[in-house]
Amino acid sequence: MDLLSDMQTLGRNVREARKQRGLQQSHLAKLASVRRQVVSEIERGTYKGSLRQVINVLRAMGLRLTIEPVRFPTLDELSDE
Repeated sequence: MDLLSDMQTLGRNVREARKQRGLQQSHLAKLASVRRQVVSEIERGTYKGSLRQVINVLRAMGLRLTIEPVRFPTLDELSDE
């Protein structure tokens, strides 16, 4: 998955979580101490600013960003295809 897809996926998840909590973008922005446009750009997958602001938005909703290693197929798995 490329970076753009990852940002769009993050954005969809943020939007869904915000709506489930009944928050407007402006209210979430205030809770996270960021501008409303930051929330909007994160949700659209176009945000190119500070990771700290993304984390602030996630934290304001009780979410966290996790990192996991990418699993590459083994040679045996590749030869089976």
